[in-house]
Amino acid sequence: MMHRLRPLTHARPKILPYSTKVSKVWLRPISLAPGPGVTPDPSQQQPPEDEPERPRSSKENYSRGGGTGGGSSGATSSALSSALGTAAGILLLAGAGLVYHWTYKWDVLRKMRRAFGEGYDPVTELANAARDSKTGPVIGKIRRLEQDYIDRIINGTESGEYVLLLGPKGSGKTTLIVEAMLRNDAEGCAMVEAHEDPEVFRLRLGKALDFEYSEDSFAGLFQRRDPREAGPSLDIERAMNKLEKVAIKYRKEKGRPLVLIFNNIHYIHDDEDGHALLHMLQQRAESWSQAGVLTTIFTSDDFAPYSHLKKYASRMNVLNVTDLSPAETYAVLARQRAARFPGDPPLDPSTALAVWNLVGGRLAYLSKISRRPDMVAAAKEMIKKEKAWLLSRLSLIPEHDDDVMDEQKVSSCGFLLFHEFAKLADDAEEETKAALEQEANRLRLLPPVLGDDAPLDAYDLPNVPHENDHWIGYGDAKEIMTRADFIIDLDHHNIVTINADHEVRPDSRLMLNVFRELCSQPDFEERLATTRDRIDEIESLHRTSELTVKAAPADLGGFLRIKVGQLLKGDLESNEEGADGEEGPKREV
Repeated sequence: MMHRLRPLTHARPKILPYSTKVSKVWLRPISLAPGPGVTPDPSQQQPPEDEPERPRSSKENYSRGGGTGGGSSGATSSALSSALGTAAGILLLAGAGLVYHWTYKWDVLRKMRRAFGEGYDPVTELANAARDSKTGPVIGKIRRLEQDYIDRIINGTESGEYVLLLGPKGSGKTTLIVEAMLRNDAEGCAMVEAHEDPEVFRLRLGKALDFEYSEDSFAGLFQRRDPREAGPSLDIERAMNKLEKVAIKYRKEKGRPLVLIFNNIHYIHDDEDGHALLHMLQQRAESWSQAGVLTTIFTSDDFAPYSHLKKYASRMNVLNVTDLSPAETYAVLARQRAARFPGDPPLDPSTALAVWNLVGGRLAYLSKISRRPDMVAAAKEMIKKEKAWLLSRLSLIPEHDDDVMDEQKVSSCGFLLFHEFAKLADDAEEETKAALEQEANRLRLLPPVLGDDAPLDAYDLPNVPHENDHWIGYGDAKEIMTRADFIIDLDHHNIVTINADHEVRPDSRLMLNVFRELCSQPDFEERLATTRDRIDEIESLHRTSELTVKAAPADLGGFLRIKVGQLLKGDLESNEEGADGEEGPKREV
């Protein structure tokens, strides 16, 4: 038997105001009439219409949105809980950020302190790579007189000043510093190689100090500006600020200053930006040396950086590094030949001094020559190559065009100075030969000194004898050249060298012999005079103005009279006889 469904009557809901209390809503489900023999489920039975409403507990009333606040209090509690959760998340994120920031700054100082620690250093590792495992230190290494002072600076026993090592290329400035670092195991030292590009210099400084300029920090993700946007100068200043904190703490712990070395600062451009960078480094060097927390060492091949640093220097100590003396040259060559040619007899002092007379005591030259079987022939070959290079830079062209006049000005002024050096060397030639022969006889009477770091007191001459040291004062050199600006360019190209005492010398004895060969040519003085006369002619032509006058057809048969000076009324004449005795029209300018 089919059961019929009771139709559900949809009552229109009554709209109550917001403040009306809703006590209880009963949902009337659809009920099916039970069939015969079916017992109805009590749970499915609907409450009677006249049954009174059951009172609710306070917990049920609050859970259903009732209570004292009704619906508005429930929304407020939800908003409050959301706000509290958000604030807790923000505080947690801010706390984590502060902890990360403090940890990062602490780690920056830790890594910079580690860069000055004892042990690994890129400079010492490269120096150790050049050593031979069988022979120990580098072949031919000697201990120079300046080494004791550099050792005290590197060890931290000498403080209160900063140092500038000034000398020509290859004279041994870097070697002095590296040897001191090897003995100290690079403890408390760091070296930076200068570069002409400020960005490269910035990266090299960061590598030496183990400083990343905050480029590896996650805090940059929350910044609008890039840390590198300020430029290399401000980045270098930030690195100096961090280094100052490390130096102060290191001084308190160890009782000695740190040492920071800027090698080859002559690579920095000689312009406004380069001067600003030099002065920024010098300001730090002055303050750190005064406080005794850090000692700065600069090395330069050129005179220009010294001239700029001297302007504001009050604690700078300048050390002139020169070539080896004849006795030191013999000691170096004797050790190198004994190590490279063990089967040959000991080196004769006269051969070593002959090499010194050709190329001088430049360590870079001696290292090349000692590898050759015939050292004298190798020295003469070096002179030939250096002469060809100098002529590629400076040469005399007597009949030159005005396009190369500026180049010939530099060449002619330079050769005036070269000629003066050549005359000094020629005048002292006999004295030089006698002094070298006497020195060779003295060295033959001494026992050989072949061990590394052996004392050179008996072999060393305190100074090169005057007859072998040819120099001209800076002011005299400018008078000889007739120009004051060309001498700095010659120093920059390693043709001459200028020390802290303003003494101008040939860059090496090798360059001095090149000067002598060029100036000893038969027609040298004539070519130099002709070149300078040609320069004067071209300059005279440039200072002369030309006046071009185009004659009219009516002026044919006449002439033009040009008068220099003020034109007066009485000077004008209507007619004047021409050159052929005939009268003709006349125009005066």
